[in-house]
Amino acid sequence: MKNKDRTLAGILTYSGTLPLVGCVVLLFAPLAGVDGKLVAIAYAAVILSFLCGIHWALFLFFSEKCPNNLLITSNIVALLAWASLLCTNHKMALALQGIFFLILFALDFQLRRAGILPDWFYHLRRNATIIVVLCLAALAVLS
Repeated sequence: MKNKDRTLAGILTYSGTLPLVGCVVLLFAPLAGVDGKLVAIAYAAVILSFLCGIHWALFLFFSEKCPNNLLITSNIVALLAWASLLCTNHKMALALQGIFFLILFALDFQLRRAGILPDWFYHLRRNATIIVVLCLAALAVLS
């Protein structure tokens, strides 16, 4: 991948964490009628599904090198992420989603070791996962 494309991927990835950072800010500067926890839960479910789609595609292209059957694991995590939307305990939903992000990152670690994910993308995913999990934890603990 060209350096400018890597830069763009970084900008887009970090921009994708901003809605969750914004939800944390809403804890300290609330907007009338906006529930930051509910917004974060919905957004996290969408992002989890997006990441699961990446894993699904990686399996389609690199099935012989994949350490896991990503068709199955990515679908299970995506379904659990969407099921978390039904959880009426927002703290529980946020905690579960944080765990799901960590599970997907653990899969990324395995994909990197298998030579499927390049180092630059792995490091980008690591940084984004840290931001996201910290935001979800802050929303769960501080709300």
